[in-house]
Amino acid sequence: MSMDYKPPLDLLVRYLQKECTATECSFVEAWLSEDEGNYLYLEGLEKEWVHFDAKSLVLNSRERKQVWRVIRSHIRPAVTMIEMSRTRLWISALAIASIMLLVGIGATFLVERESWRQIGGQQLSVVKTNTGQKSHVILPDGTKVWLNSGTKISYSNNFNQYNREVFLEGEAFFDVVHYENLPFTVNTTDIDVVVKGTAFDVSAYKDDTFTEVSLLEGMVEVYGKDGVLVKALKPNDLLRYDKLKSSYALLRGGNAEQYSTWTAEELVFENESLAVVIKKMERWYGVKIDWPYDGVKKNYTFRIKTESLREILQLINVITPIDYVIQGSDVRVNFR
Repeated sequence: MSMDYKPPLDLLVRYLQKECTATECSFVEAWLSEDEGNYLYLEGLEKEWVHFDAKSLVLNSRERKQVWRVIRSHIRPAVTMIEMSRTRLWISALAIASIMLLVGIGATFLVERESWRQIGGQQLSVVKTNTGQKSHVILPDGTKVWLNSGTKISYSNNFNQYNREVFLEGEAFFDVVHYENLPFTVNTTDIDVVVKGTAFDVSAYKDDTFTEVSLLEGMVEVYGKDGVLVKALKPNDLLRYDKLKSSYALLRGGNAEQYSTWTAEELVFENESLAVVIKKMERWYGVKIDWPYDGVKKNYTFRIKTESLREILQLINVITPIDYVIQGSDVRVNFR
């Protein structure tokens, strides 16, 4: 696990209340064993959260809406943008989650950072990861989302009431809770992905040539920005949109797992071009790589687990002779 990683707050709550599963308990205990500071954090969490043993109030629909309006007026101020530091975020999350427990409303717990912004009269929750970092978030409907490096998702304050719609910049893996009458939509700059409940990966970085959707299980429908259905995907399908050519390519029966292995701290390349390898390595390690790859036709197949950037460059050197210099977050590579 990453040293900056913390289990979701709802999991820590269940652990302290002795309500988590054996698997969840093992996960938390493994995290606790990594660093003494994790024990101190959990101990502080238990002390701060004075409402652990309070029973949820039973409210009718009208009362629930009134309470929610009051809560929202305190936790979602109508401002242009508020950036939270990691420390401030966890303190705020504790206070918000305590109130949520009292009114029986599920809360969204964020790992990296969160801000609220006002757009077109509606407030959006924004979750972001920096370059070289990854994150995990649980949406109000229970959907689990893993955010890859340099990724941002946002959703409105009425998410899970009238719609389940998120806006994505970057790459994210979604494990969507099934709601028959309330489809889940992922909006990107180039395409929209509509599902009812499934697991899939969407890569939609602004500076990439392609936007990709790979389906692990279930079924998704991909639409163009004109609202026209492009394709209904089946498990192990990969749909790739070429931004330069405004065209689509469909790969049937591939290995969809390779496009989501980053959620398990593993990056897989299978016959990838050097340009793709460089771009993904930059995001993985949080560096900028200056590498003159124009005209290089060789493709690469390898995987990154715990290897350092220097170790991977040494591996590539075996395949393609190179010289490289690493200076902080800047890397210069030349062919011999």
